[in-house]
Formats: sequence, structure tokens, C-alpha cells
Amino acid sequence: MAASSSAAASTSCAVAAEANGSTSTIVATTKPTGHHILKIDGYSRTKAMVAAGDSIDSSRFHAGDHAWRIRYYPNGTDRSNQNPDAISVMLELQDAAAAAAAVKAKFVFRLLNKDGEPVPSRTYRSSVHSFPSSDGFKNWGFLRFITHGDLEKSGHLADDGFAVRCDVTVMAGIELRVEPASSLAVPEPDMHRHLGRLLSAGDGADVTFRVAGGEAFAAHRCVLAARSPVFKAELYSRGGFLRPAAAGRPGTRVIDVDDMDAGAFGALLHFVYTDTLPEMASADVPGMARQLIAAADRYKVERLKLVCEDKLSRRVVADDTSMTPTPLSTPTTMTDSTTTGDDPQRRQRRARFLGKFVKFGACFSDRYFLPLI
Repeated sequence: MAASSSAAASTSCAVAAEANGSTSTIVATTKPTGHHILKIDGYSRTKAMVAAGDSIDSSRFHAGDHAWRIRYYPNGTDRSNQNPDAISVMLELQDAAAAAAAVKAKFVFRLLNKDGEPVPSRTYRSSVHSFPSSDGFKNWGFLRFITHGDLEKSGHLADDGFAVRCDVTVMAGIELRVEPASSLAVPEPDMHRHLGRLLSAGDGADVTFRVAGGEAFAAHRCVLAARSPVFKAELYSRGGFLRPAAAGRPGTRVIDVDDMDAGAFGALLHFVYTDTLPEMASADVPGMARQLIAAADRYKVERLKLVCEDKLSRRVVADDTSMTPTPLSTPTTMTDSTTTGDDPQRRQRRARFLGKFVKFGACFSDRYFLPLI
């Protein structure tokens, strides 16, 4: 029998917890790992001479500041002869009596081929075990490491000999590692600001929208197509509504928008580029929101529609009895959600009314408006 050993540092996987800008990591640490190779010369003779339940032991080797040995059972560990056709391999802690407490370790047994390389199909890994166990046993291992028949047919026997390698990793304990908070402040995402400036400057614009009244808006087809399937179809399909290049903007094309005023179309483009609505006076919100809901429907910008509907619903008086057109000269009681309530049923009633209001809003005279909060 011959033995060799090696050592290397290793750690188990860690679980991290982050709070208040700092990080702490719970780490299961290990001691240096050791391994031992046990060579069996004369496999047939050992099988014939050693009874079931009896072992041939390796020399001592060290791993994780402890002494160990491999116990090789040519005919299994069971003296009752229940598994006489299998080879058993066990790992035994040699200095258990000297240890202040049970030693926790995990191990790997590998059958080696004729070239000394591990055989993947005969590699067995253990979980973490206590040496000795709570029952006082000092050995842990694999009772049916390989059967005699499988070994003899495997081709890994060389001159009636083979080798087994055992790697042992001793668990050192649990420690908490605290990492200081990073001193580098990472700014909030600001892509919307960059895209907003791109829209305002018009750099690289390749399409111009001309709205009622003659005002023109320069934009970028790739941005519009990414945000709206309708824009994508209009701008990139063969049947797109494109006119020749706009004056002063060679390489761009012109699309006429006849059913939306400049303010509403500018707000639509602002939302498409920045995912936010532009600042507007409180009195302008209802009219602008209604136009933008129609625009969102036309261009399939769903989030814009939801944002505008929410703004309108929050401004509509929740009481169903108050939801009638009121002359501008009629005083309206100012209320808020703390007096009217904002429960789900009220919000549903608002939404139902809102749909009717948006649909038939064009029928209202300019002299009438909904009571606003």
C-alpha cells in the first residue's frame, strides 16, 4: 500500500444579506483540505483472505489539523454476509479522543482508472458528518462503493490492483463578515432626461410632424417605432404616410397630423421620449388629458392612457349625484379624498363615469364643466 497527500484552502458557498447600504455575509469556513490515495495490490488475494466485516486500513494522513485513515473492506462491512459481493470504503477519524468536540467534515471517495484519473461514475460525495457521530461511531463511508463484478468488468484493474482516492474537507465554523458601505454614490437612472434633451434639440431627427396650425415637431423614427406599434407601421411600412423632406431638414420626411393641436401632440411626443407628462397648469389638465387619451388610443400608447385616466378620475367628484354638467357661474364645493373617500367602489364609479365623459365630451358646451377637486 502507498499513500500521498496534498492540502489546499477552500470555503463553502455563502449567503449574503444586505441592509442600509452595507453588506454582511454568513460564511461556512473550512480548514485546509487533504487527500489520500489507497492502492490495493492483489485484489483477488485480499478478497479471498479477508472475511466480511473485516478491513485493511491505510496509513494515517492529515486533513484539517486532524488525523484520518481509510478502512477498506474487500467483502463489505456486514459480518452477517448480507452484502458479500460489494467493496466498502469508510473514513475514520483517528484522533477523536483528543478532539474537544465532534469534528464536522465532508468527504469524497473516487475510484481511479489505470492512469490515476478519477472515474466519474464511481465518484461519491458525502454531506457534512460529525466524527464521531452522536451514537459514538467514528466511521462514515459508502457500504456498496463498487461490487466485485462491476470492478472486474470495468477495465480499471491493472495487474490485479486498483486505487481509491479520498478527499477530506473539515468544517472550521461559521463567521460573519461585514463589508463597509460603498463610498461611491450611484446616481438614479436619467435616460429619460437624455431622451428629453434629444427631442428638444432635434439632433439626428429623421421625421417631421406638421400639426394643425402649421407648427412642426422634429422626431426620431426609431424612438417612435420602439414606443408605438402605430408609429412603427406608419414610419416603416411601404404604405407609410410620408411626404418629401421638410425644408431645412434634408433627409427627413413629413407627416401631417390634422386631428390634434400642437400642445397635445407635443405632450404626446414628450411622453413617448420620457415616459412622463410635461408640466402643465392645473386648469389645463382635464382638457389636455382628454386629448391625450384619444391620442393614446390612436397610437396604442397604453401607459399614457392609464396615466391620463388616473389624473382625470382623481379630479372628478366621487359622489355620483354630483356628476352632472355645471355652469361655470355655479359655485362648486371643493373637496378632496379625505372628505369624499377613495375606496375601490368609488374609484370604479369614477372610472365608469370617466369613460362616458371622455366619449361624449365633445357634446358639452364650453360653458359647462365637471365639478373639479
